Amino acid sequence: MRYWIALCLWIPLSALNLSVETGKEDGNSYSVLHLFNTTPFTCQSTKNEFGDDRRIECYLLTPPKNTFVPIDNLQFKINGTNTPKGFMITVFPKSKMKLIPINFNLAKDSQTYQDNVTRTNHWTVVGFNNKIPLLTQPKAAETSINFPVKIQKSTQPYVGGLDLKGNPIKIARVQDVTDYMEMKKAYTAKDYDKVLNLAEDTLKEYPKTVFKNELMFYQIRALHEKGDFEKLLEVSKQFLRDYSGDSNVAEVLADTADAYSHIGQNNDADYFYDRLFDEQSDSPYASLGMIYKAQQQEAEGSVKKSIPLYQKALETSPDIGIASRAAFKLAQIQLGMGNTDKAKVYVEKIAKGNPKYFNEVRDDAMSMMQTFVDRNDPKTASRITESLLNATQIKTSEHESLLKDLGIQLAHSGKREEALKRFNEYLKTYHDGDYADEIQHAKDGLFFDVGDMNSTAEMKKYDDLIEKYGNDSVGRKALYKKVQILLKEKKYKEILDLEGELYHLDSTEFPQTNTMISESAIGLDKEYLKEGKCAEAMNLQKMYKIRLLSDWDSLIFDCALKMAQYPAAKKIAQTHLKSKSMPERQLWLYRMVKTQFGLGEYKDAIKGGDELVTLLSVEKNPPLNDVYRILYDASQRSGNEDGMIRNMKLAEGAYGNDFKDIERYSQMVSLGLKRKDDTITQNYARKVMALQERTKTYTQSPFIEFTLAQSYQNLGKDSDALGVLKTLNKQKLSNEKRSRQQYLLGAIEQKLGHKREAQNAFNESIKADKTSAWGKLAKDALGLL
Repeated sequence: MRYWIALCLWIPLSALNLSVETGKEDGNSYSVLHLFNTTPFTCQSTKNEFGDDRRIECYLLTPPKNTFVPIDNLQFKINGTNTPKGFMITVFPKSKMKLIPINFNLAKDSQTYQDNVTRTNHWTVVGFNNKIPLLTQPKAAETSINFPVKIQKSTQPYVGGLDLKGNPIKIARVQDVTDYMEMKKAYTAKDYDKVLNLAEDTLKEYPKTVFKNELMFYQIRALHEKGDFEKLLEVSKQFLRDYSGDSNVAEVLADTADAYSHIGQNNDADYFYDRLFDEQSDSPYASLGMIYKAQQQEAEGSVKKSIPLYQKALETSPDIGIASRAAFKLAQIQLGMGNTDKAKVYVEKIAKGNPKYFNEVRDDAMSMMQTFVDRNDPKTASRITESLLNATQIKTSEHESLLKDLGIQLAHSGKREEALKRFNEYLKTYHDGDYADEIQHAKDGLFFDVGDMNSTAEMKKYDDLIEKYGNDSVGRKALYKKVQILLKEKKYKEILDLEGELYHLDSTEFPQTNTMISESAIGLDKEYLKEGKCAEAMNLQKMYKIRLLSDWDSLIFDCALKMAQYPAAKKIAQTHLKSKSMPERQLWLYRMVKTQFGLGEYKDAIKGGDELVTLLSVEKNPPLNDVYRILYDASQRSGNEDGMIRNMKLAEGAYGNDFKDIERYSQMVSLGLKRKDDTITQNYARKVMALQERTKTYTQSPFIEFTLAQSYQNLGKDSDALGVLKTLNKQKLSNEKRSRQQYLLGAIEQKLGHKREAQNAFNESIKADKTSAWGKLAKDALGLL
């Protein structure tokens, strides 16, 4: 039994191959793992105290070409790992397993002797629960001798043909065989009437013929092709009743379901479709049945329901003809729904995998081809036309027409070389043909006669000409034409990328070259300004000495400011300060103030800003309220404390408590400390704390909390100070800052007479950083409690 299994499962492979097979014996599940490699490799098992294999490791010198995917089933867990010595495959059992080397091939070797095999091309691991399946290994007696078993090769016995019951066939008459073979030839020749006559006569003459199932099967096939569905159902019912195990049942089920569908008995059709899909799901005719059922859905008016069926047939069918049929139907449906792009995907699948199919549905394919032409998709149309042309007899009117169509479609697709080849083929084959003048004109127009070609196709054409003809007259003209299209489509960057090549063009032959370069530079500069690409815009202005109209001053100013080119920005702003329009004057005065601030001209910025504030009091312009912040910043940097206070209030009035001002609020806290003004200190410290709590960002802590707490203490508000310091408990502080916070808490608690709380706070201060000044002060304070 052991040798029979080894022979049955041995598979020659050219690289590492791993397979796992599962089965049952006496109700018990088992798995068989096969490991093959082109070169011998080693497998070793690690046994437990009972002698069972608990771990198997197999070593290969080189890793497999494909990525190893771990396997985990009922019996095994298999992993692959790269090691310094090569690639290791590890097998762990879920229950029990046994490692078996396969070191011989009964088809080639005359003996099955093997002893202590350590390296071989083929290893097998059997995973099982209790008793190892399939194999018997009786324990050898201690006195036994291990010797080779010679198995000599001999001719296998021959039985001959068997009938369905397994009995040898005794052919007393051969006419039914002759008729059967003749019937198959007739079917291949599509002579379906002859098929039906031969089948009927043979069945009548030889009612017990061994070919009865085949004769009935071909009757069903022929009747289906002829559309004689009532007669088909009579035969198929008997066939399914008498030959339910026949290999052709799947096709019969498909034809039966389709027949019921055609005669309007859809419920009966669905019954046979369900049988087909459930019982014969692996058959190619299950996919064909999906197509039949999809056609039934279409006939019922449910086109959308048919799409998934066609799609599944396309994806699952192993038969290229059935897959092509499904793809063609999907293309027709998508065209009918107006989805040209989706339809061409299916056409491309057929064109690549089975282009001859278009000829099988020639009329429909011709119609589809014309539809793609009408919808401006000559490329897809040419795929169909080429397939039809290849299946058409040369020197016929149809061949001439298709050849003409293909050349024109290729030309419109931008495939100039292929179109030229087809045009030349036409002019050579049909020199005086009906379309000779049309083809000659199309051939001449391949270079520069654009016609109705879209810009993309035209551009592709010019690129091809430039690549092929380079710097000769055709290539130069193609470059010039290409730049004209690019300028029309405002693709300025692409034109400037070609500047070096354009300067080589003769200005007499191509007079607009320099103008196109200048227009492209100006156009690209404007694009950069609109997109905020300031560095690129400024570089272009410098490189091409571009001077734009004043309409562009706002964007140029913004870029100059962004690039910190303050003198240039100031120069632009000055030209607009005397504008008659109040909003425009306000805007440019605001811009001048920003520029002066950027230049460090704080006094001038304050002067201009105050003038703008006066103008804003006359005519509001909320987008310019930012001037209050600039005035505040200029006052802060120039040491103007009163200006800081005044402009901070103006900014608060315009923006409320805005997080953008948190740094300014902190500066106001510092100003309050400097001026010993607890009102300023406390007001802006509370604003900072409120903003931080609202946004959960604590960039100003713990400075703000320490400052506010001290200010409260200055006014004798120890409880308020205590509350502020406690807000720091939930914040992450450095050890030194935490020590300070806890010490200050302890000092206030001590002052309020809360001895226990003070003691806890002092201990926390020491714990946070005992080496800091605050930790040492806390230690001293504890000694005084």
